[in-house]
Amino acid sequence: MVTTAEAWTGPAREGPDPDPRPALLERELTEAVLAGAARADVLHALLRATGRQVRLLAADGVPLATTDGGTGVSAAVADGVLAGVTGPVVDTLDGLRATAQPVRAGTTVAGVLLIVGPAEPRVQALAGAAVTALLIDAVRTGDDSAEVSARYTAADVVAALRSGTVSPSVRAAAEALGIDLRRPSAGAVLHYSGSRLRAWSTALTWLEYPVRQEGRTAWTVVPDDAVLTRLRNRLRLMTDGESAGQVVAASGSRPESPEGLARSFTEAERLLGLARTQGVPVLTFDRCGVAQVLLTLPRTRLEAYAEAHLGPILSRPELMATLRAWLAERGSRQSVSEQLHLHRNSVGYRVRQIKNLLGTDPLLPAASAELHLALTALDLLAADDDRLRDDDQPSRGDGPQVRGDGPQIRGDGPQVRGDDEPVSVHR
Repeated sequence: MVTTAEAWTGPAREGPDPDPRPALLERELTEAVLAGAARADVLHALLRATGRQVRLLAADGVPLATTDGGTGVSAAVADGVLAGVTGPVVDTLDGLRATAQPVRAGTTVAGVLLIVGPAEPRVQALAGAAVTALLIDAVRTGDDSAEVSARYTAADVVAALRSGTVSPSVRAAAEALGIDLRRPSAGAVLHYSGSRLRAWSTALTWLEYPVRQEGRTAWTVVPDDAVLTRLRNRLRLMTDGESAGQVVAASGSRPESPEGLARSFTEAERLLGLARTQGVPVLTFDRCGVAQVLLTLPRTRLEAYAEAHLGPILSRPELMATLRAWLAERGSRQSVSEQLHLHRNSVGYRVRQIKNLLGTDPLLPAASAELHLALTALDLLAADDDRLRDDDQPSRGDGPQVRGDGPQIRGDGPQVRGDDEPVSVHR
């Protein structure tokens, strides 16, 4: 590639007139690439013009072409350069200082250009002169390694925040989409169980918040619980749901830093499962009660805690149902009798069994707190199981499910009499 770059290694002209060399170089490189020159030719022209080694990196910092066989930079540094928040001087992975120039135009990204050595206005101007030529070469060749693509869609941003990958470019893209990461926000998830899936997908596109959708489930970021409730109500209306429970929403905690949104999304997903099993339309971190302290625990620890405090009655669904009602009604035999459709004497008999098997009185303050946590751990385990099921399976009934390790029973209907009960079911 014949250039006049050899004559440009001297100092720039003094005086108020702008240096014409970058403009001349840009025109020459652009014409050369349009005529068939490759990006390696562009890099060597820059080497002659600046007197410095040149490296072209992909968007993740990996070298695509170099004049010296050198290394690139970390993905975080490359991302920062492309987002305009890092540079112009960066450190390469082989320990050198370099002037970094983003090679992008709008949403089209061809990578990062490095000129090895300290930053100088002359070097920066000449590096910028090569951007157009390198973009043309990347688009023309369709080289996947150059990562010429739209940087981030709304779904990409939400996915990155959900995974905890909060790079400078993700921050910039989130800001452009209206997500203010400078204030605490919560990860939120919404689920649709109705039959109008096309209406559900369309409704999501009308929300003012960026959304990532996967089938019946959608993720977003909300500033507070009121916004989540409003979004859920709007989606319900737009899907024309026959049942209020067809759209269920949940949100996690509001961390101080964007990196904490990954944990918030995990909390929201668990709370969504809990809301679905309990028939609650909206469940937020601030209103989930003792579930707050269990949301981050792994499944094995939840199972161990439930076994430790409920093990003797886990296989007795009638006792599990009675314990839940007994704790909820604070030991009112009449209320439990009405709730479970049992005779008062049957309630008393079951409670005595529970006390004997657990070795404690459930209404004692310490025992009550432990049992509440253990029952909530079971609910979260059941919610996790539901999340693993196929979303296309028919939805469950509207009422809450009482779950143990044995057969599932409902807490709002007649209970089948156990063989050990001396009194028949009261109807």
